[in-house]
Amino acid sequence: MLEKQSLTSLESVLDLAVWLEKHGQAFYENARDAATDPAIKELFAILAVEEKKHCAIYKDLYELYTSKTADKEELLGEYGEFIQLLIKEIAQSLELDGEQSQKELIDRSLKFEKNTLLYFAEVKPLFRGKAGALIEAVCREEKRHIQRLLEVRDLMRENQEHE
Repeated sequence: MLEKQSLTSLESVLDLAVWLEKHGQAFYENARDAATDPAIKELFAILAVEEKKHCAIYKDLYELYTSKTADKEELLGEYGEFIQLLIKEIAQSLELDGEQSQKELIDRSLKFEKNTLLYFAEVKPLFRGKAGALIEAVCREEKRHIQRLLEVRDLMRENQEHE
């Protein structure tokens, strides 16, 4: 008989964290390549590097808590298929199909960062000690990402009004 496991288990929480950061990095790399404004290109490049760092943190935590490697391309853990269904909306917002305006790239980035922050805010209480502190630090970085994206969006609006 299969043992039922909660979606709030540390394995599933970290499984999704690794997936979010890995796909966020790929999105920002693609957005960087699609952007035309040098400052926006630079912002997306910085965000891609930070997502890569976050992914490494969550992979380390995954290995610490599960004693399993986190190097697979697909979602980790035995409930990966179910988690994939839960994050379909996020995945769709990360797909760049065709040409995207810089405003669309910023809007998609904001949606991704807000959804990511919301997820981590919900699961943060599951972690204690050093792991909790690491997740809190990543949450602070996600908030900074949102702030930077909002600043760029506001600057873009101001520039459009003056044209």
